[in-house]
Amino acid sequence: MPDKKTLEFAGYSRRLDIFATDELPQFSRAMVQKMIKDGKITVNGKKVKPSWPLQTGEKVEIEMPAAQAQKTALADLLIADGKDYFVINKPAGMLVHPQSPVWETHPEAVFATEETLVSLILACPPKGFDPAMARAGLVHRLDRETSGVMLLAKNAAFQTAMTELFAHREVHKTYHSIACGEIPDDEGTIDVPIGRVAGGKIKASDVGREAVTDYKVLQRQNGFTYVELYPRTGRTNQLRVHLSWLGYPVLGDWLYKGATAERLMLHARKLDFKHPLTGRKMHFEAPVPADFEAAWQRVTQAE
Repeated sequence: MPDKKTLEFAGYSRRLDIFATDELPQFSRAMVQKMIKDGKITVNGKKVKPSWPLQTGEKVEIEMPAAQAQKTALADLLIADGKDYFVINKPAGMLVHPQSPVWETHPEAVFATEETLVSLILACPPKGFDPAMARAGLVHRLDRETSGVMLLAKNAAFQTAMTELFAHREVHKTYHSIACGEIPDDEGTIDVPIGRVAGGKIKASDVGREAVTDYKVLQRQNGFTYVELYPRTGRTNQLRVHLSWLGYPVLGDWLYKGATAERLMLHARKLDFKHPLTGRKMHFEAPVPADFEAAWQRVTQAE
């Protein structure tokens, strides 16, 4: 059942949505306005407009979204915490944001589903985080089963500028992966378009969009390859599709016919870029997780 809290307004005339936003710092003003319109925030038991002018003594009742118990603390994922940004090491298996298309304006979609990175951020925002930002500060994303380094914005100026850097391919990303089979070339470039085909699957296609990935083999052993990947473009499932097209799918990638594993063996290892507001060179790394290293040991030592 959702939690309810009742507040008595003790000041002079003030808009309901502004008052409620101050009382709910984890929600943006747009989220609060949505809650008021949906009747989740009422005045004296009645549904009113977000612009309702509160008067002294009026009672504001807030029906809080039913939240799933958070199993992870955002602080446990932090790699760096700056003035304009914060960087986390996303664990494999965690969605970046809810699958509902209305999660940005509908708090229930954030807190009433499984734990996501966005729910962690909104439940306990880092210092200096602006809750009014679009998309909870996201500037890029990782697939559910991909682990590794993610950059998030604390303010709209940095978010807009970083989004532009990603769009213009000025952010350099490095991934580590375990590929099924031994890739023969020590390094190379996969320049193959990617698009959706019948049935919605994303795959290499002549009618797809440009997709380019550079790679470097770090180790080959026992029919597997430990490979470093440098995507020049940012297409959905790009690295998975490109390795599959090359004939060496990612270990644990059931969609693209990789051998069975505990999870998808793809890890976002590094991010390099120039801070868009200061020009300073930025470099962040997420260490390769223990389950990734264990999977490499398992497949390379198997008889």
